[in-house]
Amino acid sequence: MKRTSVLFAFAIVFGISSLYAQDADFQTHNVSISIPNIAILDIETTDDQDVLFNLDASGLDAGSEFIIDEENSDLWINYTSILGASGNQRSITVQSSEVPSIDGLTLKVIASSHSGTGGGSMGVPTTLVTPSVNPQNIITGIGSSFTGNGNSNGHQLTYHLDFTGDFADLNADLASAVITMTYTIID
Repeated sequence: MKRTSVLFAFAIVFGISSLYAQDADFQTHNVSISIPNIAILDIETTDDQDVLFNLDASGLDAGSEFIIDEENSDLWINYTSILGASGNQRSITVQSSEVPSIDGLTLKVIASSHSGTGGGSMGVPTTLVTPSVNPQNIITGIGSSFTGNGNSNGHQLTYHLDFTGDFADLNADLASAVITMTYTIID
């Protein structure tokens, strides 16, 4: 009988404490928030992403100088950046697979200031860049920001193709080249 009473008392105490543990006048739980470190970019245009400098001599009079002074502003850089705990700003670099092989023929590019939609701490364009096989900054100081998506948002790229060399160096076969441009967003 004593054993039954002890078991009965134990069952009552355990049961009451279990009931009390299940319901209370408040409850707590955790909410975990995780924001990713983001660094992405793309090139936008309303036309072809390839920049074409198809120089044309129609209309050139015999005895006139063939002038190479071309410009193309069809491309836009869009990016989204969320910085990590270090807070280091990002940059966008440009590099080319090669450089024009004719002395005096130069390909340069410049990015405009941000325009269009977007928000945050936008990057600042550098001066005119002559791309080479070594990466060079074209936009610096990018914080947590987004430029907006699509053509007419972000930083407009303007390519310049100029010839300032000796006219005797011009060669139609040597000037024909496809140069790959690579843009990279870096910390």
